[in-house]
Amino acid sequence: MKSIELLKTLINRLEDYESKATDKEMLSLEGFLSFLQPEPSLLSLQSNLIEQEQQFMQDNPHRIDLNVERVIAQHLIVLNRYIKFYGKNAFQDSKIKTLEEFSFMMTIMQFQELGKSELIRRNITEKSSGIEIINRLIKNGLMIQVSNPNDHRSLLIQLSDIGKMELFKLFKNMDTLGKIATGPLTTIEKQQLAVILKKLDNFHFDNYSNKDLNDLDDYLPQNKH
Repeated sequence: MKSIELLKTLINRLEDYESKATDKEMLSLEGFLSFLQPEPSLLSLQSNLIEQEQQFMQDNPHRIDLNVERVIAQHLIVLNRYIKFYGKNAFQDSKIKTLEEFSFMMTIMQFQELGKSELIRRNITEKSSGIEIINRLIKNGLMIQVSNPNDHRSLLIQLSDIGKMELFKLFKNMDTLGKIATGPLTTIEKQQLAVILKKLDNFHFDNYSNKDLNDLDDYLPQNKH
């Protein structure tokens, strides 16, 4: 197809997209690109690890029909487990043994020193689990505690020289892990995914930082209230 023919085809599809849009003021490139894609069935989009529902589940009065939000949540949960699976190989020759330990240490590298509570908060971890991770890293000589010059009653966490060295040694493996995690995606697909994930990160960060939210429904996007 010649470029002029391709342009005419795109214009025709764009006009089609505009004519079918319910809100003409909300047209966007993202929406147009989605419009160009054929709509697949939700069942075909489920994780390979998810089995089809059995009859007793379909007959359950509390059952909720499959929706795209649930499919996305399934994938996010499963992808996290896949990455942890690959991570075991990434850490096999390191004193750092888990993605959680790596994340805690990278946070300290970024800020140079933090209090325990702030370090745990920035890693979105329960307090008891966070304390356990920090204590393990200190015991293994990867982190150290120093006096807080602004508050002599508290301590700050820093990386030890061994901890810094172990982090530097892991960077190549973590780069490889990132390439494995994004799999066969093209460069454009990776960029699109990064934009979408950043949009989600902004939403969840605001939720996480808002101390006035308590009930599950409070965390819903405002446009769904």
